[in-house]
Amino acid sequence: MDTSGRISAVSEDRMATDLLRLARDPITGRIKHRTGVDVCLRAALFADLALRGQIINRRGSPAVALPELTGDRMLDAVRGTVEQRPGVVWLRWFRHVSTDCTALRNELIADGRWQRQGGWRASFADPDSDAMLALAHQLDQVTRHERAPADSREAVLATLAAMCGATTGGLPRPVSVKQDLAPLFTTFAEDTIPKIIDAAATSMRRARRGGSGLARPPGGVLNWLPRRRTG
Repeated sequence: MDTSGRISAVSEDRMATDLLRLARDPITGRIKHRTGVDVCLRAALFADLALRGQIINRRGSPAVALPELTGDRMLDAVRGTVEQRPGVVWLRWFRHVSTDCTALRNELIADGRWQRQGGWRASFADPDSDAMLALAHQLDQVTRHERAPADSREAVLATLAAMCGATTGGLPRPVSVKQDLAPLFTTFAEDTIPKIIDAAATSMRRARRGGSGLARPPGGVLNWLPRRRTG
């Protein structure tokens, strides 16, 4: 797949992109709580597909539900990988998740929405950081039960952002956040989103305990995106 002709690689409504921008510390420019953020970025990509009706939960594994592609390069790469590996349980998809953060970050830089800053640790400037602070405040209202989410997307984004500590200002609390916000998902027509949230929380908990939650992925090292042509 050759995507070099696209004017902008970043999808304005991709949840995972919003989550990564929320995870950037506004003072240091660094990505906070990288391990938890990596897991929740993977969950956000799956959730993006689920909310579009592209994937469903089928006997404990993601399965492609629609024949049409989304038109989003990264989401279609995830969808294609799921289609090629049917029957792999949810938790096994949350392994070697750092590739997603790298791909999303590179898109933001290439699109001019992030600028890499100097220093021995990677940090980034976001010219539209005020918009992210406003979004973080709105999502925090949802997680504090001060208002209901505007839609399913906001419910999922608020949950994932709180789970990985992107909007709370504290350490990641995957299990307690999942339990506290579980009522947000009781009205969902089917169980794909809760399965995604549960797998992400379990993977984060295992990683913090030094378990195998982030070990080998299904079929080897997972690389969603096809290589760009070089010549």
